[in-house]
Amino acid sequence: MQLLKPALVITALVVPLARSAQLWHDVNRYDVNGNECKLRDMSDVVCSQLCVQSLDNCPTSLQPDCPDGQSFCADGQCHDECTDEIQALNPCHCSRSGSKLPPQAADLVPCMSSPNVTIREFHPWKPENDIRSTCGDAVGIVDQSASVGVWGKTWIGGDITALWAECPSAPAPNYNYDESYWIATFAVNGALAMLIA
Repeated sequence: MQLLKPALVITALVVPLARSAQLWHDVNRYDVNGNECKLRDMSDVVCSQLCVQSLDNCPTSLQPDCPDGQSFCADGQCHDECTDEIQALNPCHCSRSGSKLPPQAADLVPCMSSPNVTIREFHPWKPENDIRSTCGDAVGIVDQSASVGVWGKTWIGGDITALWAECPSAPAPNYNYDESYWIATFAVNGALAMLIA
């Protein structure tokens, strides 16, 4: 009981002196004194593929320029011949084909690849905007917010003339529990449960 009073007094004096600064869950955002760290540069960042419906809409620096005798193909490269295999590698289709390819993406073709960029004051907790902005500036896109969309979120139409091919992850598999695999699994587990009971 005698220790309880001093402990309460010490706690009452120390608690107001303690500064609350979130040091967890935002890794490397604050230093040991609670000050926000200066943002670091990120070099050699790969830009997403820029996709358009007509190659005339590509920025000047990304206009296709193939050597004589070669053609610009749907994979975003120059080839002697655009075979079906090469055409199927279109990065603007985000590895989708047939019924899984949105109709808005069917006519998209890539511009030449953007150069890798260095981002000043990179925000690691929200990198997409930094990457899009820096990549757009590097290829000469003047007003990205009004003229460039993002694959799957904004499609070409109106003022939007190009898309960043930031492909969404593949959808999770959708199981149908009346498939033969699941029926067999439930039957075996049910039989085991009956044996144990």
